[in-house]
Amino acid sequence: MRHHAPRLRWVAPLLLLAATACSTARLSPWGSMEPRDPGGTRAAVQLIAHADDLARRGQTRAALAAYERVLREHPGDPAGAAALYGLGRLQADPAGGLRSYRAAQRAFSRLLADYPESRWEAEARTWQAVIGDLLAREAEGARLKEEAVRLRTQIEQLRRTDLDLERRR
Repeated sequence: MRHHAPRLRWVAPLLLLAATACSTARLSPWGSMEPRDPGGTRAAVQLIAHADDLARRGQTRAALAAYERVLREHPGDPAGAAALYGLGRLQADPAGGLRSYRAAQRAFSRLLADYPESRWEAEARTWQAVIGDLLAREAEGARLKEEAVRLRTQIEQLRRTDLDLERRR
């Protein structure tokens, strides 16, 4: 059982994220039971709704472009918080094809810095914590793989040395 513990450490942060996501009463990552009101200009709000719809239909690249367009064409608009939240979620989604935890973390960090009192503040902080943990685990996994390669190389060198010594006897 002790052998499996390191593999299961990621479960707790994901359960925390799931509990937080469930508490928002959303039906899907980009849908909600209540009308979504990101605030801001009408054009920005409509573009957010379009991006949310694209994300809901699995058109992640188009949704990403629409969220980025809101940020580019409507700088400082309150709808930017919704755009950053949507961007972060698209980039954190392992099944969406755009997964980049670093990019997601940047989106959530920017949301918290630029819109500290948005309705997504608590969720953005939770996402940041979970993504930070995932990035740390990925780095640890990469380090362990490098260590395993180094050890295999050393074992092979020792095996060859042992064979050479046996031949000399």
